[in-house]
Amino acid sequence: MLSQKSTYFLIALFLFTLVITGCDSVLPGGNYVWIDVPRDGHIYPELQPVIVEGHATGPEGITRIELYVDGDLWRGVDEPEMKDDLALFEIEWLPPDLGEYTLQAVAYGPGGEASQYDQTTISFGGETATPTPVISVTPVISITPTLTDTPTPLPPAGPNVKFWADPETIDAGNCTDIHWQVENVQSVVFGGVEQPLEGVFQACLCKGETYTLTVTDLEGVVEKYRVNINVIGSCKDTQPPPAPVGSSPANGASLSCKSSQGISWSAVSDESGISQYRLQVERHSGDNNWKAVPGSVFTGITGTSKNVPVDCGWYFRWRVLAVDGEGNKSPWSSWWKFVVNLN
Repeated sequence: MLSQKSTYFLIALFLFTLVITGCDSVLPGGNYVWIDVPRDGHIYPELQPVIVEGHATGPEGITRIELYVDGDLWRGVDEPEMKDDLALFEIEWLPPDLGEYTLQAVAYGPGGEASQYDQTTISFGGETATPTPVISVTPVISITPTLTDTPTPLPPAGPNVKFWADPETIDAGNCTDIHWQVENVQSVVFGGVEQPLEGVFQACLCKGETYTLTVTDLEGVVEKYRVNINVIGSCKDTQPPPAPVGSSPANGASLSCKSSQGISWSAVSDESGISQYRLQVERHSGDNNWKAVPGSVFTGITGTSKNVPVDCGWYFRWRVLAVDGEGNKSPWSSWWKFVVNLN
C-alpha cells in the first residue's frame, strides 16, 4: 500500500518520463527542480511536522539542492540521492507557529548553475471551506425509524505522528534532544528497539546524523519519519595516546663493544593518529651520574626504532613517548637499561 507522498512522487516521475521520451523531445538545457509534497494550497488543521519531498534534474547532474522558507535558507542537501537521472530529496520540517508559509527549492549543477525556483504555499491552523449544499425542499413525510441495539462502528482514526529534534543544529560535541509523540498506531520503533508512543532520546554528536522513527499504523502500514541533525565544526581530540613499551635491546642487556645500537619499541594507536615518537637516551661511566647522550632527546621519529651512538664501557638507559595528530603527548615509558662492555 503506497503512502500519499509516494503516490505523488510516482505520478511526477511518470509525467517527467513522458516529457523526456515522448515525440523525440527533451527538456531545454538547464537544471530543474520540483517540490512534489506538500501540494500547493494544502491546509493543515494544526501544527505538525511536514515531509518536504521532491526531485531535480540537470544535463550534468545535480550536486546540491537548497530549500527556503519564506525566502530564508532552511536546509541545503549536498550530493543528493540519485535514482536514474533524478536527484531526490525528502526532509522533515516543523513550522515554528501557525500561519501560512511559502516553501521554495532551487537545484545546482556541478558548475554552480542554478535552476529556477519551484515553490508551494501551505498553511497551518485552518480548515478547507466546505460549500453549503443546495437542499431541495420536499413535503415532510413522517417515518417511524426501526431502532436496533447495534450502533454503526466509526472508522478508526488515522495515525498522528510528531517527530522532531530540539535543536536541529548544534556545535560539534554538544547534545540535542530527539522527541516523538505518536497516537493511533500499533507500534513505534526507534534505534532498532520498540519504544513507547511518547519519548525522548539525547544525542551528543561530532558530525551530522539522520535519525529514523518507524511507525506501524492500525492497518499494518509501515511509515518512516526522519529528522536530520546538523553539526557545526568537528570534535577535537584531547586524549593522549598510551605510553609505548620497550622492545629491544632487552631491559638489563649486556652488549659487546660497538659504536651504535638500535633501540626499538611497540607501536601505539590513537583516534587522531600518531605523528611522531620521541626518544630520550642517557648514560654514565659507572658513577650513576646520568647525562644525555649527544642529540638526546631524539624527536620526529615516525617509525618505532632509532639507531643511537654508544661508547664501550658505559651504562645506558632509555625511554620513549608518543605524540598524536592533535599534539597530545603520552606518558613516558619506563626506563630500560643496557650496558656496552669494553670487549
